[in-house]
Amino acid sequence: MGENDSARNEGPPPRTGVNDHAWEREHRHPTAEQAKAIVYRRRDAEAKLRQHQQEARHKVDEESEGHDE
Repeated sequence: MGENDSARNEGPPPRTGVNDHAWEREHRHPTAEQAKAIVYRRRDAEAKLRQHQQEARHKVDEESEGHDE
């Protein structure tokens, strides 16, 4: 174990008063409501991605069928 190992186990950085609020905002866990919103947005984004991928595949298939003639 090196000197860096002890630094990782100390927890949050010492309070300086300058940007403490920013550190807390970046490292706190989301509320249940925020977590639900995150899951909803992720599912929606994944569904849109699948739809775009399917549309792109169909477009490629149609273009390749048109060139075969």
